[in-house]
Amino acid sequence: WEQAGVLSPTRDRPSRQRLYGPDDVRDAELAHLLRRGGYPLAHIATVMGQVRAADGPGPLAASLHTWRQRLAGRGHAMLVAAGHLAGYLATTGS
Repeated sequence: WEQAGVLSPTRDRPSRQRLYGPDDVRDAELAHLLRRGGYPLAHIATVMGQVRAADGPGPLAASLHTWRQRLAGRGHAMLVAAGHLAGYLATTGS
């Protein structure tokens, strides 16, 4: 996620360990939600850049709205397909 620009935690100088502050945790949680919604890392990196520039999650609202619409559309399509499959199976005696 760092290479893609999704997360950019600071590092401890001597140990080079990543240090995650509250904003980094927020970014990771938002990125995780977007990944679950099927968004590619490049898109998430863009959204995260907007969130950081705006100093808050406001710009994320449109992306989350789109994600919810896509998720609802997929769920509906799966239900319709399941209904068609059940009807087909009932007519074929399978």
